Amino acid sequence: MTIYAYTAKRGPGKTVAGEIEAGSQEQAFSNLEAMGLVPTRIVEKKSEDRSQRTEVRGQKEEKKDVQGSERKTKTTPGAKVKSRDMDTFTRQLASLIKSSIPMLQALALIAQQTESKVLEGVVSDLARKIKDGRILSEAMTAYPGIFDKFYLNMVKSGERSGTMDQVLYRIAEHREKETELRQKIQAAMAYPVLVICVGTATIFIMLTYFLPRLTLVFGGMNQTLPLPTRILMALSGFMSRYWYIFVVAFGCACAVFGRVKHGSKKKILFDMIKLHLPFARRFTRDAEVARFARSLGILLKNGLSVHESLELAADTLDNDAMKESIGRAGKSIIDQGLSLSESFDRTKIFPIFTINMISVGEESGRLVEALDEIATVYEREVDQSIKIMSSLLEPILILAVGAIVGFIVFAMLLPVFNIGIAGR
Repeated sequence: MTIYAYTAKRGPGKTVAGEIEAGSQEQAFSNLEAMGLVPTRIVEKKSEDRSQRTEVRGQKEEKKDVQGSERKTKTTPGAKVKSRDMDTFTRQLASLIKSSIPMLQALALIAQQTESKVLEGVVSDLARKIKDGRILSEAMTAYPGIFDKFYLNMVKSGERSGTMDQVLYRIAEHREKETELRQKIQAAMAYPVLVICVGTATIFIMLTYFLPRLTLVFGGMNQTLPLPTRILMALSGFMSRYWYIFVVAFGCACAVFGRVKHGSKKKILFDMIKLHLPFARRFTRDAEVARFARSLGILLKNGLSVHESLELAADTLDNDAMKESIGRAGKSIIDQGLSLSESFDRTKIFPIFTINMISVGEESGRLVEALDEIATVYEREVDQSIKIMSSLLEPILILAVGAIVGFIVFAMLLPVFNIGIAGR
């Protein structure tokens, strides 16, 4: 056995020093961690004198590294990490903790393996903060753009219950389901959006550039042009003279609808309209209910209170109108002592099936299972809606664009047919 001299952290501000007997430096490190210490320096007793000569230089280098890390931290709190990298980080951390690897060592391993430079800097800074005596959830609060309230509170519940690996696995599964649902919606909308953009651009170019040149052919005709041709010529002439008005209007529409901040009155208004549009109402509501039920079930499963879980689960929603309604439901639970199902029934937003399932779950003491069932049912509904929308919307858009282009061709060729008929 060898005697080692060590320096370690006990909490964020207290440093302790002493000696420990162990078979190796790694064993000394593990023994100190088991004592609730975070080792910062471990050397053999016989080499202590030599290490003291280099300690001043080491302290200067460490101070320099810490200062550099702090400067980096100031530039990274608002940084963004790809969702795929965050999923990988969460699963890796869960696996390492489940394998009984200390948190500090697990973060160091992940920082070495990750391909994302931004995530590498964030994880390294988390390790530095934990080395200074902070807990993981406290260290993560420095990066609100990466670790949202849902993530932080789940980690806190894992720290309190001692089930960090299970909590991280639940977070990873939740994030993967969120990503899967988002990708399905994006994939379903990609082709229709492409058809609309290409069709609109094609029609705009035809009306503003090609048709004004073709209509010169009909200018010298001594006959009355057909009504479809006259309508098309008038529209083409107007658009060719005032095309910039349409460009400015399109830019303003993109600015108004594209730059909508969460929590603003404009976002709440648009989201409320989505919940009342005949075609988008059911799809929007089902997707949000599935996301909300899944989040609420995970939070309740980890021991958070109903009110706190409602607030955090509402933050995962994209629809601010539903988020505002859930906020009112949470207040009615506290102020009026209502049950969860009664407060949701008053919002007039949640489907009857959701309210009934929650009511049954409350009465039977199986609320978490009821929420999981709700999420599963509405995720299937969203999948079915996406398939129906994809199968119907694409041909409808193609037919609409084809009909407009067909009308343009028909209107331009109609005078030629009339001339041919008159010539006979």
